[in-house]
Amino acid sequence: MVEENNSSTPDNAMWTIQGRERPSASQRLHNLTSATSSPLASSSLPLPQNIFTNPAIQPSSVINLSHSTDVVIGPMTQYQGPVSIYYMDASMEAHAMQTAAGINSNGIGNANRSRDSSPSKRLTRNTILLITLILLVLATGLIVLYVELNRPKPELPSNKAIYFGNTYDHDTFPNLGNGHLVIDREQWGAAKTTPALTIPLKRPIPYVLITHIGVQSLPCENIYKCSIKMRTIQDSAIAEKSLPDIQSNFYVSDEGNIYVGRGWDWANTYANQTLAVTFMGDYGRFQPSAKQLEGVQFLLAHAVANGALEVDYKLVAQNQTRTSKSPGAYVYREIRKWPHFYGCGMDDGPACGVELGMKPESWDAKQ
Repeated sequence: MVEENNSSTPDNAMWTIQGRERPSASQRLHNLTSATSSPLASSSLPLPQNIFTNPAIQPSSVINLSHSTDVVIGPMTQYQGPVSIYYMDASMEAHAMQTAAGINSNGIGNANRSRDSSPSKRLTRNTILLITLILLVLATGLIVLYVELNRPKPELPSNKAIYFGNTYDHDTFPNLGNGHLVIDREQWGAAKTTPALTIPLKRPIPYVLITHIGVQSLPCENIYKCSIKMRTIQDSAIAEKSLPDIQSNFYVSDEGNIYVGRGWDWANTYANQTLAVTFMGDYGRFQPSAKQLEGVQFLLAHAVANGALEVDYKLVAQNQTRTSKSPGAYVYREIRKWPHFYGCGMDDGPACGVELGMKPESWDAKQ
Protein backbone atom coordinates (compact mmCIF):
# COMPACT_ATOMS: atom_id res chain seq x y z
CA MET A 1 0.00 0.00 0.00
CA VAL A 2 2.83 2.27 0.77
CA GLU A 3 4.26 1.68 -2.76
CA GLU A 4 1.03 2.59 -4.52
CA ASN A 5 0.49 5.84 -2.71
CA ASN A 6 4.08 7.06 -3.04
CA SER A 7 3.75 9.41 -5.98
CA SER A 8 7.27 10.68 -5.70
CA THR A 9 8.92 7.45 -6.87
CA PRO A 10 10.43 7.22 -10.33
CA ASP A 11 7.92 4.66 -11.38
CA ASN A 12 5.04 6.94 -10.61
CA ALA A 13 6.78 9.76 -12.43
CA MET A 14 6.99 7.71 -15.66
CA TRP A 15 3.27 7.07 -15.71
CA THR A 16 2.50 10.61 -14.77
CA ILE A 17 4.52 12.04 -17.72
CA GLN A 18 2.61 9.71 -20.02
CA GLY A 19 -0.69 11.23 -18.78
CA ARG A 20 -2.20 8.00 -17.31
CA GLU A 21 -2.73 6.59 -13.78
CA ARG A 22 -0.40 3.85 -12.63
CA PRO A 23 -2.30 0.42 -12.58
CA SER A 24 -2.83 -1.30 -9.33
CA ALA A 25 -0.90 -4.39 -8.22
CA SER A 26 -3.72 -6.79 -9.12
CA GLN A 27 -3.96 -5.26 -12.64
CA ARG A 28 -0.27 -5.54 -13.20
CA LEU A 29 -0.33 -9.19 -12.09
CA HIS A 30 -3.17 -9.86 -14.50
CA ASN A 31 -1.29 -8.23 -17.35
CA LEU A 32 1.79 -10.28 -16.70
CA THR A 33 -0.24 -13.46 -16.49
CA SER A 34 -2.05 -12.76 -19.78
CA ALA A 35 1.20 -11.91 -21.46
CA THR A 36 2.83 -15.15 -20.54
CA SER A 37 -0.18 -17.15 -21.63
CA SER A 38 -0.28 -15.64 -25.16
CA PRO A 39 1.77 -17.23 -27.96
CA LEU A 40 3.61 -14.00 -28.65
CA ALA A 41 4.67 -13.68 -25.08
CA SER A 42 5.80 -17.29 -24.88
CA SER A 43 8.10 -16.85 -27.86
CA SER A 44 9.55 -13.54 -26.71
CA LEU A 45 12.30 -13.03 -24.23
CA PRO A 46 11.09 -12.19 -20.75
CA LEU A 47 11.44 -8.55 -19.90
CA PRO A 48 13.50 -7.75 -16.84
CA GLN A 49 11.41 -6.90 -13.92
CA ASN A 50 13.33 -3.82 -13.01
CA ILE A 51 13.05 -2.01 -16.40
CA PHE A 52 10.49 0.42 -15.00
CA THR A 53 11.97 0.68 -11.57
CA ASN A 54 15.69 1.07 -12.37
CA PRO A 55 16.45 4.51 -13.72
CA ALA A 56 19.82 3.43 -15.13
CA ILE A 57 18.30 1.17 -17.75
CA GLN A 58 15.30 3.22 -18.82
CA PRO A 59 14.75 3.58 -22.58
CA SER A 60 15.90 6.82 -24.41
CA SER A 61 12.33 7.87 -25.15
CA VAL A 62 11.46 8.01 -21.49
CA ILE A 63 12.17 11.38 -19.87
CA ASN A 64 12.02 11.85 -16.14
CA LEU A 65 11.51 15.44 -15.10
CA SER A 66 11.53 16.67 -11.58
CA HIS A 67 11.17 20.28 -10.46
CA SER A 68 12.23 21.69 -13.94
CA THR A 69 11.24 25.08 -15.36
CA ASP A 70 12.84 25.55 -18.91
CA VAL A 71 12.24 22.34 -20.83
CA VAL A 72 12.85 21.92 -24.64
CA ILE A 73 11.66 18.71 -26.25
CA GLY A 74 13.04 18.23 -29.75
CA PRO A 75 16.22 19.23 -31.67
CA MET A 76 17.94 22.36 -30.44
CA THR A 77 20.89 24.31 -31.95
CA GLN A 78 23.33 25.61 -29.42
CA TYR A 79 25.66 28.58 -30.19
CA GLN A 80 28.69 29.13 -28.06
CA GLY A 81 30.19 32.63 -28.34
CA PRO A 82 29.49 36.34 -27.73
CA VAL A 83 25.96 37.44 -28.51
CA SER A 84 24.83 41.08 -29.06
CA ILE A 85 21.27 41.91 -28.17
CA TYR A 86 19.74 45.09 -29.66
CA TYR A 87 16.67 46.82 -28.46
CA MET A 88 14.43 48.32 -31.17
CA ASP A 89 11.65 50.64 -30.18
CA ALA A 90 8.69 51.73 -32.32
CA SER A 91 10.47 54.73 -33.94
CA MET A 92 13.42 52.62 -35.08
CA GLU A 93 11.08 50.03 -36.50
CA ALA A 94 9.21 52.71 -38.48
CA HIS A 95 12.54 54.07 -39.83
CA ALA A 96 13.56 50.59 -40.92
CA MET A 97 10.27 50.15 -42.72
CA GLN A 98 10.69 53.52 -44.46
CA THR A 99 14.21 52.56 -45.52
CA ALA A 100 12.95 49.31 -46.95
CA ALA A 101 10.18 51.17 -48.77
CA GLY A 102 12.75 53.65 -50.16
CA ILE A 103 14.90 50.86 -51.45
CA ASN A 104 11.90 49.33 -53.18
CA SER A 105 10.91 52.68 -54.72
CA ASN A 106 14.48 53.30 -55.88
CA GLY A 107 14.53 49.91 -57.40
CA ILE A 108 11.32 50.65 -59.27
CA GLY A 109 12.65 54.10 -60.32
CA ASN A 110 15.89 52.59 -61.56
CA ALA A 111 13.91 50.02 -63.50
CA ASN A 112 11.81 52.78 -65.05
CA ARG A 113 14.90 54.80 -65.90
CA SER A 114 16.53 51.78 -67.41
CA ARG A 115 13.44 51.21 -69.49
CA ASP A 116 13.35 54.91 -70.47
CA SER A 117 16.99 54.88 -71.44
CA SER A 118 16.60 51.91 -73.72
CA PRO A 119 18.31 52.29 -77.16
CA SER A 120 15.03 52.49 -79.05
CA LYS A 121 13.70 55.35 -76.92
CA ARG A 122 17.03 57.18 -77.03
CA LEU A 123 17.05 56.82 -80.81
CA THR A 124 13.55 58.20 -81.05
CA ARG A 125 14.43 61.15 -78.82
CA ASN A 126 17.59 61.95 -80.80
CA THR A 127 15.67 61.71 -84.06
CA ILE A 128 13.07 64.17 -82.83
CA LEU A 129 15.79 66.60 -81.72
CA LEU A 130 17.58 66.32 -85.06
CA ILE A 131 14.39 66.92 -87.05
CA THR A 132 13.57 69.92 -84.85
CA LEU A 133 17.05 71.38 -85.42
CA ILE A 134 16.78 70.91 -89.19
CA LEU A 135 13.39 72.59 -89.25
CA LEU A 136 14.75 75.53 -87.26
CA VAL A 137 17.67 75.94 -89.68
CA LEU A 138 15.36 75.79 -92.69
CA ALA A 139 12.99 78.29 -91.13
CA THR A 140 15.87 80.65 -90.36
CA GLY A 141 17.19 80.34 -93.92
CA LEU A 142 13.76 81.06 -95.39
CA ILE A 143 13.34 84.11 -93.18
CA VAL A 144 16.76 85.48 -94.16
CA LEU A 145 16.04 84.82 -97.84
CA TYR A 146 12.65 86.52 -97.58
CA VAL A 147 14.18 89.57 -95.88
CA GLU A 148 16.94 89.83 -98.49
CA LEU A 149 14.54 89.50 -101.41
CA ASN A 150 12.19 92.12 -100.02
CA ARG A 151 14.85 94.57 -98.96
CA PRO A 152 14.42 97.82 -100.88
CA LYS A 153 17.23 98.33 -103.35
CA PRO A 154 18.84 101.76 -103.45
CA GLU A 155 18.15 103.56 -106.67
CA LEU A 156 20.99 105.39 -108.33
CA PRO A 157 20.04 108.85 -109.51
CA SER A 158 19.89 108.91 -113.29
CA ASN A 159 21.62 112.27 -113.52
CA LYS A 160 24.65 111.28 -111.46
CA ALA A 161 27.76 110.90 -113.58
CA ILE A 162 30.18 108.01 -113.25
CA TYR A 163 33.47 109.73 -112.64
CA PHE A 164 36.54 108.65 -114.50
CA GLY A 165 39.89 110.17 -113.73
CA ASN A 166 41.67 111.26 -110.54
CA THR A 167 38.83 110.40 -108.18
CA TYR A 168 40.94 107.96 -106.18
CA ASP A 169 42.58 108.44 -102.78
CA HIS A 170 46.34 108.67 -102.29
CA ASP A 171 48.19 106.24 -104.59
CA THR A 172 45.32 103.93 -105.50
CA PHE A 173 43.87 103.56 -108.99
CA PRO A 174 40.30 104.28 -110.10
CA ASN A 175 38.39 101.17 -111.07
CA LEU A 176 35.93 100.53 -113.88
CA GLY A 177 34.57 97.49 -112.08
CA ASN A 178 35.49 93.82 -111.85
CA GLY A 179 39.13 94.69 -111.18
CA HIS A 180 39.79 96.77 -114.31
CA LEU A 181 42.11 99.54 -113.13
CA VAL A 182 42.57 102.88 -114.88
CA ILE A 183 46.23 103.93 -115.10
CA ASP A 184 46.48 107.69 -115.60
CA ARG A 185 49.22 109.47 -117.57
CA GLU A 186 51.11 110.55 -114.49
CA GLN A 187 51.06 107.02 -113.13
CA TRP A 188 52.60 105.40 -116.24
CA GLY A 189 55.12 108.26 -116.58
CA ALA A 190 53.97 110.21 -119.63
CA ALA A 191 56.37 112.90 -120.88
CA LYS A 192 55.31 116.45 -119.99
CA THR A 193 57.38 118.23 -122.68
CA THR A 194 55.14 117.17 -125.57
CA PRO A 195 53.66 119.86 -127.84
CA ALA A 196 50.18 120.90 -126.92
CA LEU A 197 47.30 119.02 -128.61
CA THR A 198 45.10 121.37 -130.62
CA ILE A 199 42.11 119.34 -131.92
CA PRO A 200 39.45 118.71 -129.29
CA LEU A 201 37.33 115.54 -129.29
CA LYS A 202 33.68 116.46 -129.71
CA ARG A 203 31.21 114.44 -127.64
CA PRO A 204 29.17 112.35 -127.86
CA ILE A 205 31.50 110.44 -130.15
CA PRO A 206 29.80 108.53 -133.03
CA TYR A 207 32.56 105.98 -133.81
CA VAL A 208 34.88 103.65 -131.90
CA LEU A 209 38.03 102.63 -133.74
CA ILE A 210 39.83 99.43 -132.63
CA THR A 211 43.58 99.06 -133.32
CA HIS A 212 46.61 97.18 -131.99
CA ILE A 213 50.32 97.97 -131.61
CA GLY A 214 51.44 95.19 -133.97
CA VAL A 215 55.05 94.88 -135.22
CA GLN A 216 55.53 91.64 -133.23
CA SER A 217 54.84 93.40 -129.96
CA LEU A 218 54.41 91.06 -126.96
CA PRO A 219 51.32 91.59 -124.77
CA CYS A 220 52.29 93.21 -121.47
CA GLU A 221 51.22 91.46 -118.28
CA ASN A 222 51.66 93.89 -115.37
CA ILE A 223 51.62 97.59 -114.58
CA TYR A 224 55.40 97.86 -114.47
CA LYS A 225 55.98 96.34 -117.93
CA CYS A 226 52.94 98.04 -119.45
CA SER A 227 54.08 101.44 -118.16
CA ILE A 228 57.44 100.93 -119.86
CA LYS A 229 55.64 99.96 -123.07
CA MET A 230 53.48 103.10 -122.87
CA ARG A 231 56.55 105.32 -122.51
CA THR A 232 58.22 103.52 -125.44
CA ILE A 233 55.15 104.05 -127.64
CA GLN A 234 55.03 107.72 -126.73
CA ASP A 235 58.74 108.24 -127.39
CA SER A 236 58.43 106.51 -130.77
CA ALA A 237 55.41 108.62 -131.78
CA ILE A 238 57.18 111.88 -130.94
CA ALA A 239 60.71 111.06 -132.08
CA GLU A 240 60.09 108.83 -135.10
CA LYS A 241 56.65 109.88 -136.41
CA SER A 242 56.79 113.54 -135.44
CA LEU A 243 53.46 113.32 -133.66
CA PRO A 244 52.62 115.60 -130.74
CA ASP A 245 51.74 112.70 -128.41
CA ILE A 246 50.94 109.03 -128.17
CA GLN A 247 48.46 107.96 -130.91
CA SER A 248 45.30 106.50 -129.28
CA ASN A 249 42.90 107.74 -126.65
CA PHE A 250 43.15 104.55 -124.52
CA TYR A 251 45.27 101.37 -124.37
CA VAL A 252 44.22 98.04 -122.91
CA SER A 253 46.76 95.58 -121.45
CA ASP A 254 46.59 91.79 -121.41
CA GLU A 255 45.51 91.86 -117.74
CA GLY A 256 42.54 94.08 -118.59
CA ASN A 257 43.78 97.42 -117.23
CA ILE A 258 43.09 100.71 -119.04
CA TYR A 259 45.98 103.11 -119.74
CA VAL A 260 45.09 106.70 -120.56
CA GLY A 261 46.62 108.00 -123.83
CA ARG A 262 45.12 111.22 -125.17
CA GLY A 263 42.04 110.63 -123.00
CA TRP A 264 38.51 111.98 -123.48
CA ASP A 265 39.35 115.53 -124.45
CA TRP A 266 41.67 115.35 -127.48
CA ALA A 267 41.31 113.77 -130.94
CA ASN A 268 43.51 110.78 -131.73
CA THR A 269 45.90 110.53 -134.66
CA TYR A 270 43.56 108.36 -136.81
CA ALA A 271 40.26 110.24 -137.20
CA ASN A 272 38.84 113.26 -135.47
CA GLN A 273 35.36 111.86 -134.79
CA THR A 274 36.42 108.55 -133.30
CA LEU A 275 37.46 107.16 -129.94
CA ALA A 276 40.59 105.10 -130.63
CA VAL A 277 41.15 102.06 -128.35
CA THR A 278 44.36 100.07 -128.86
CA PHE A 279 45.14 96.49 -127.80
CA MET A 280 48.70 96.42 -126.42
CA GLY A 281 50.36 93.66 -128.46
CA ASP A 282 50.51 91.99 -131.85
CA TYR A 283 47.16 90.18 -132.20
CA GLY A 284 47.93 88.77 -135.57
CA ARG A 285 50.17 86.40 -133.54
CA PHE A 286 48.60 86.35 -130.09
CA GLN A 287 45.03 85.89 -128.94
CA PRO A 288 43.53 88.56 -126.68
CA SER A 289 42.77 87.48 -123.11
CA ALA A 290 39.26 87.37 -121.73
CA LYS A 291 40.13 90.11 -119.23
CA GLN A 292 41.45 92.28 -122.05
CA LEU A 293 38.24 91.96 -124.08
CA GLU A 294 36.16 92.59 -120.98
CA GLY A 295 38.23 95.68 -120.13
CA VAL A 296 37.40 97.24 -123.52
CA GLN A 297 33.69 96.49 -123.06
CA PHE A 298 33.71 98.03 -119.57
CA LEU A 299 35.42 101.15 -120.95
CA LEU A 300 32.84 101.58 -123.72
CA ALA A 301 29.92 100.99 -121.33
CA HIS A 302 31.37 103.67 -119.04
CA ALA A 303 31.66 106.08 -121.98
CA VAL A 304 28.01 105.58 -122.96
CA ALA A 305 26.83 106.00 -119.36
CA ASN A 306 28.69 109.32 -119.06
CA GLY A 307 27.65 110.69 -122.46
CA ALA A 308 31.10 110.43 -124.01
CA LEU A 309 29.80 107.97 -126.65
CA GLU A 310 26.54 108.02 -128.54
CA VAL A 311 24.09 105.39 -127.39
CA ASP A 312 24.04 103.84 -130.87
CA TYR A 313 27.73 104.31 -131.59
CA LYS A 314 29.37 102.32 -134.40
CA LEU A 315 32.34 100.08 -133.68
CA VAL A 316 34.81 99.45 -136.52
CA ALA A 317 38.27 97.94 -136.94
CA GLN A 318 41.15 99.92 -138.46
CA ASN A 319 41.42 97.50 -141.41
CA GLN A 320 37.87 98.56 -142.43
CA THR A 321 38.95 102.18 -142.90
CA ARG A 322 42.32 101.70 -144.63
CA THR A 323 44.69 99.04 -145.85
CA SER A 324 46.10 97.60 -142.65
CA LYS A 325 46.47 94.42 -140.63
CA SER A 326 45.38 96.22 -137.49
CA PRO A 327 43.82 95.21 -135.10
CA GLY A 328 45.02 91.70 -135.92
CA ALA A 329 43.01 88.71 -137.05
CA TYR A 330 42.31 87.42 -133.51
CA VAL A 331 40.95 90.69 -132.21
CA TYR A 332 38.96 91.32 -135.38
CA ARG A 333 37.33 87.90 -135.05
CA GLU A 334 36.20 88.78 -131.51
CA ILE A 335 34.88 92.32 -132.02
CA ARG A 336 32.73 91.22 -134.97
CA LYS A 337 30.56 89.42 -132.37
CA TRP A 338 29.89 92.60 -130.37
CA PRO A 339 26.47 94.29 -130.72
CA HIS A 340 27.79 97.70 -131.88
CA PHE A 341 30.02 96.29 -134.61
CA TYR A 342 29.39 98.13 -137.91
CA GLY A 343 30.29 96.41 -141.20
CA CYS A 344 31.27 99.47 -143.14
CA GLY A 345 34.05 99.21 -145.76
CA MET A 346 33.37 95.48 -146.19
CA ASP A 347 32.19 93.86 -149.43
CA ASP A 348 29.23 95.92 -150.61
CA GLY A 349 28.96 97.95 -147.40
CA PRO A 350 29.18 101.76 -147.38
CA ALA A 351 32.39 103.55 -146.57
CA CYS A 352 32.96 104.18 -142.89
CA GLY A 353 31.89 107.66 -141.80
CA VAL A 354 30.28 108.56 -145.08
CA GLU A 355 27.08 109.53 -143.28
CA LEU A 356 29.14 112.06 -141.30
CA GLY A 357 30.75 113.51 -144.44
CA MET A 358 34.06 111.81 -143.69
CA LYS A 359 36.35 111.00 -146.62
CA PRO A 360 38.89 108.17 -146.89
CA GLU A 361 41.72 110.55 -145.96
CA SER A 362 39.83 111.46 -142.78
CA TRP A 363 40.86 108.09 -141.33
CA ASP A 364 44.56 108.89 -141.58
CA ALA A 365 44.80 112.32 -140.05
CA LYS A 366 48.33 111.88 -138.70
CA GLN A 367 47.87 114.44 -135.98
